[in-house]
Amino acid sequence: MSESTIENQTEELHEQRSRDMARLKKIGTRHAATVLAALTIWGAADYWASESGLLLAETIALLNALFVGVIVASIAHEWGHFSGARITRSVSPVMKEPVSFFMFSFKDDVNSREQFLAMSMGGPIANWLLVLGLFMLLPMATWSQALLLATTFAIAVSVCVFELPVINSVMYGENPGATIQRRLQEIGNTSRYSGFAAGAVVWLLAI
Repeated sequence: MSESTIENQTEELHEQRSRDMARLKKIGTRHAATVLAALTIWGAADYWASESGLLLAETIALLNALFVGVIVASIAHEWGHFSGARITRSVSPVMKEPVSFFMFSFKDDVNSREQFLAMSMGGPIANWLLVLGLFMLLPMATWSQALLLATTFAIAVSVCVFELPVINSVMYGENPGATIQRRLQEIGNTSRYSGFAAGAVVWLLAI
């Protein structure tokens, strides 16, 4: 391989990394702003409900808790996957145009099984860390505070119901892509129902 070829490859790699970092900063800023805005709106609604005692205010606070819980848990989940991928140096370029909260692509054909497992486990771990953080930070003094915790708990359970069997199958040698497709076909709405039931129990216990 000639020296000029090596220099061209090095320059191309540098450009790819620069584009990836620029996209990551853009998405990170967008996600951070989304989380801060969502929590601020929910916090204002929660305060309004607790201070006024109005049924309207309580209803708005509860609806905000649901939406904010979904938003924050979804973002945490994707950043957990991304962190697991990058910690293990997986080929995982940030998307130019993210789809919803999906922010990167994981290259099954070039990454190892161990890298796939690290990426997969990062999502559920991030969800449970979020649940733990909210449990420690929120006093559970209002219905909407309890519902915010319950919503993130429900999503963490739902994520585990779907992803843990995939992780287990891949650990025992199955193909990652084929395993995910099979899991999508066989589970239906089971993970959602499981998460909803678990979240409802947590909310009832917390209020």
